[in-house]
Amino acid sequence: MQVETEPDRQRLRILVLSDVSGLGLGGVPVFNMELCKGLAQRHDVTLLTVDPDTEYDDEKMRRQHGDTRIVNAPVPGIEPRDVLESLVAGPPDGYGLPAPGGEPFHLVIGHSRFSGPAAKAIREKWYPTARLIHFLHTSPVRLDKIKGRWEKGAKNAVAERRVMHRADLVTGVGALLTAECERLSDQVVHVPGLHEFVPGTEIGTLVAGPHGGAGRVDLLLPGRATDEIKGVDNAIRTMGILKKRHGAVFHLTVRGGPDPLKEPKEYGEWMAKVEAYGAEGTVTLLPFTKNPADLQEDRERADAVIMPSLHEGFGLVATEAAGRGIPVLVNAESGAAGFFDQAPGGGNCVVRVEPGESVPETWADAVERLQQDLAGRWDEARTLYGYLAQYSWEHAGDAMAQAAMQTTPATRRSPHRRCIGRRTKQGPGGTVLPGGTRTEWAVGPWYDGSVGWAPGADRQYAAWHEINPLRRSQSVKEPARQRRRPELRRSLSTETRGTITTG
Repeated sequence: MQVETEPDRQRLRILVLSDVSGLGLGGVPVFNMELCKGLAQRHDVTLLTVDPDTEYDDEKMRRQHGDTRIVNAPVPGIEPRDVLESLVAGPPDGYGLPAPGGEPFHLVIGHSRFSGPAAKAIREKWYPTARLIHFLHTSPVRLDKIKGRWEKGAKNAVAERRVMHRADLVTGVGALLTAECERLSDQVVHVPGLHEFVPGTEIGTLVAGPHGGAGRVDLLLPGRATDEIKGVDNAIRTMGILKKRHGAVFHLTVRGGPDPLKEPKEYGEWMAKVEAYGAEGTVTLLPFTKNPADLQEDRERADAVIMPSLHEGFGLVATEAAGRGIPVLVNAESGAAGFFDQAPGGGNCVVRVEPGESVPETWADAVERLQQDLAGRWDEARTLYGYLAQYSWEHAGDAMAQAAMQTTPATRRSPHRRCIGRRTKQGPGGTVLPGGTRTEWAVGPWYDGSVGWAPGADRQYAAWHEINPLRRSQSVKEPARQRRRPELRRSLSTETRGTITTG
């Protein structure tokens, strides 16, 4: 059953916070730019940023962000994230923002731990009648576990939950991160509403293809080789396997390798890896580029775009390719996989590696299947291309805004009273749909060890890790019940004890 939304939706006043925003600045800044542009199609949007770049160009920012009003308040020499959170110490009109009072903004939006704490502080102090939306862009636990930094991941999870506790809506980018939003936000007393957000796809001109010719298949991997999460090492191993099986029929271009002129040592190390894996002659490493024309040229030469990441919150490179009618192969542990699984023409896009299977071997099998039905895969990609028109950034932003306005503002609820918000998801054309039933939290395989309670356990010491060093293991199977400690009770002030209660 569809959640009803008005045909003539209310035009909302929205404040978005991002430490930096725009092209070439990383995943979240680019996401924020597209989000602002999408929201501004139907709403009045103000972006508060603190970009310290000495070459900051206000006119360029306005061009990139469409009809968004931009306020930049940098403090040179200080980390932008810290500056953003400190702004609340002053009056908003000192930065060109509306004074408190009335309802200058309906919504305040922050991104993960980067601008979420600042968004929470600004909503609480400046605009208490606004609803707070908190985006989750990565699983702090899963990401840092892969990189061997589980303790950092657990601390980042704490930062996310501190904002979620006072948010009206937490938003996961894709199904994978929405599930992680649910896991994290279920570990606080005030459980906010939950919304599954589908990042918009820019629909470009259809790319002609396939065009490898003579049985050749050209693959493109857009992703920094130095980021182990992107799976470039496994992709090169895959090419070595394919060469051993078929000769030099397949070719991989990695857009994100070291620059051979500026980083000759690093480039040489990667090319040595190519040779060691038996993939010589089948891999080209191109340096990272901010030029959209270079990326478009890469896509126009490709028979398929691959995303072999070990973990990817969503994976915009996949939908960017699909938005031009190019076949894609993506890892199952990604938000893009969840979207493609439900989309017409997307069924063959997902590569699933079962426990015990070799990742490079499984990907080699998937590439072979692609080659065997390349024309059919291009037909499927064109079907998917048509479907993606129903998932623009305008659709995404508006569905999220409407879902937030359907919540009961957190400012009307006691922060210490247990309550559970409802779950929604974005449907085609910017509709808002029910997102299923929320389940009671229990320890699972991604447990970060930073909350010591589950249903039935003692919740008073939910934030035990904030007092004692983190010692828990990622492989926890059962929740450990925290026992009351007299010395802890004596050492905590009333204020601190309240913080522990809320998680």
